[in-house]
Amino acid sequence: MNRVVRIALLLLLGLAAILIWQKPASAPTPAKVRLAVPTQPSSGDTLSNRTDELWRVVTRRVVSKAAIYELTRQLKSMGLDAITIQHQEEVTMHAFDDAQLYKTHKEAWFASKIWRDHGIEISIIEAQKDTFLIGLGRFHQENYALGMQKRLNRVDKKFRYQQRTVPIPTWRFTFPPMQKADAEKLWQKLNNSGVMMPVQIPEMQFQKLYGDGT
Repeated sequence: MNRVVRIALLLLLGLAAILIWQKPASAPTPAKVRLAVPTQPSSGDTLSNRTDELWRVVTRRVVSKAAIYELTRQLKSMGLDAITIQHQEEVTMHAFDDAQLYKTHKEAWFASKIWRDHGIEISIIEAQKDTFLIGLGRFHQENYALGMQKRLNRVDKKFRYQQRTVPIPTWRFTFPPMQKADAEKLWQKLNNSGVMMPVQIPEMQFQKLYGDGT
């Protein structure tokens, strides 16, 4: 019995020695690490990422089709092909009216003779039932309003003046975005015309105000 026990102990000690001296197992091979390499930006991406470096030249706003035609003609005569921007804007309207109110259209018409005799274009407006007024002009540009005020002051009759803020469709002209130096040259050319009243704005600001300009 003791002999069997000794033999078993020897076998166990031998097995333990084999396990202790056995070469350690290799660590698992790490998976390959893949790095995301950014793709080359397209020309469109390059433009959008550099809009802060580009500038726009934009002309003054106009509020009538006649003014649009006139500015378009002038731009073409300068060899410039502009982009038309239509936009809804809040503008100040300068309103001139005869100071007196009238009960009938006929009464207002007769009373407007003094204005018509001085070359003032009038309109009879029904403000409410049995109340008419003589409109003497509505202007969206201050320089025209000041000119009308001077004309009305020469007539020996009282008139009323009011300012109102109203939303109206307006038009401007612009050109493709360009580098600052080119924008300055174009601005100078338009400014020399005396009627375009151009401004330079960064492309990012232009996009916020007018979108793509259409």
